[in-house]
Amino acid sequence: MEAIANTFFAALEHEDAELALSLLAPEAMLHAPYNPNGDASDAGIRSFPASLYVKGALATYDNLVFVNRHYSITDDGRTVWIEAQGRLRVAASGRPYENRYVFKIALAEGKIEAITEYTNVATLAQQGVIATAPD
Repeated sequence: MEAIANTFFAALEHEDAELALSLLAPEAMLHAPYNPNGDASDAGIRSFPASLYVKGALATYDNLVFVNRHYSITDDGRTVWIEAQGRLRVAASGRPYENRYVFKIALAEGKIEAITEYTNVATLAQQGVIATAPD
């Protein structure tokens, strides 16, 4: 199962949308349990189709690399946790964007059925990737 996750990240790195999308189950979702408003409740989790995540990431960044990946796989082989450092570059500005990530990838029948992405919201805001909420 690590191979599926590794292939997914390699596809992003090589800007191969077709390969990345082929690894997703049709109903695959992306969950982002961070919120620039500081809402740590379940209501603050943003969820949307993982296919939109792939397309959006490839459109937003022209360098999408996750280095120093460390994998942990659950005993049943259905969940892969990945800790990595993101080394990305914002396509519109050419500015580098670096952050730390933890991804939880849920697998079923050889496909990714859900991705949960944890990242440092303060770094996102500091580097201008997201705006913080007004006070």
